[in-house]
Amino acid sequence: MMTGSEQEQFIKEVIKVIDRWSFEQCALCDDGTMVSIEGMLDFRCSKCGKPMNPINYLGAIAKTVYNYREQIENQNESIED
Repeated sequence: MMTGSEQEQFIKEVIKVIDRWSFEQCALCDDGTMVSIEGMLDFRCSKCGKPMNPINYLGAIAKTVYNYREQIENQNESIED
């Protein structure tokens, strides 16, 4: 069973990615701002250089959910042992 603080941390991580998506910041880097590549419509992170599109943000959310589920399973397994 996850503690309240672990659940709060999970929620904070998901909200952080959603906020970055809303404010057009990099889903992967802290303080990564998006810059336009010369003459292109694509935007890339000024820090890591990766392009950001909705799939990248959804991937970051999915990774957070996967890690959270893994923590729950690991804790459940250790309780059963």
